Amino acid sequence: MIKKSYFIKVYNFTQVLGTIFISSIAFLLLFKAIQRYAENDSSLLPVSQLISSIFEKIIALFQLISIAAPILLIVLLFPEIINRLRNDSLLNLGESYIGTLRFRRFLKQTQQLPRANNQANVKLQIENSSVTRFNQAVRKSVLDLTQDQLKLFIKVPKEAQAQKILKEHEEQIKEHAASLYSDYIISTFERKKFSLWLIGTKRS
Repeated sequence: MIKKSYFIKVYNFTQVLGTIFISSIAFLLLFKAIQRYAENDSSLLPVSQLISSIFEKIIALFQLISIAAPILLIVLLFPEIINRLRNDSLLNLGESYIGTLRFRRFLKQTQQLPRANNQANVKLQIENSSVTRFNQAVRKSVLDLTQDQLKLFIKVPKEAQAQKILKEHEEQIKEHAASLYSDYIISTFERKKFSLWLIGTKRS
C-alpha cells in the first residue's frame, strides 16, 4: 500500500509559507518606502501623522508575518531534515524540491485561443474548463526522491474530462521521469482513489 511520505504531506504547506514570507518582505519594503515619502512630502503634512500612524501598524503586521512565516517553515521542515541526515541526504531533499517544480511545469497544460463562431467557442470553453481543473489538481503534485526510491504523487482531478487529459499523458509522464532520473527503474502508474503514483526503484 502506497503512503504519502512526510515530505509529500508538508510540501504544499512549505510552499505557501515561502510565498507568504517573500510577499511580506516585498510589502514591508513597499509600505516603508511610501511612509518615508509621506513624511518627507510637505504637501501631505496635515495628514502625514495619520498616514504614518496607519503605516506603522501595517508595517508592524508585515514584520510579524516575516518573522513567523520562516519560523513555521523551519518547524515544518525540521523533522524531514533530521530524517534526511539520518537515513538519506540533504542533497536529495533539494533534488525533491527542484524535481517537484520541474514536474509541475511539465504537467501544466496551456489554454487554447478563442475561435470565431459561437458553437466552437462553447466547445472551447468546456475544453478550457477541463484544462483549468486539470492544472489545479496537478499543481499539488510532489516528487519525493531518496537514495533508494523515487515517489511521484499526482493529484487526480475529480472531473471526468480533466481525468481524461491526465490519462492521455501517463506514458509521456513516465518517459519524462525515466529520462530525468535514469538511475531509477520506473514502474507503471498505480491509482488510489484520487491519487496517481509513479514509483521508481534505485538500480543496484
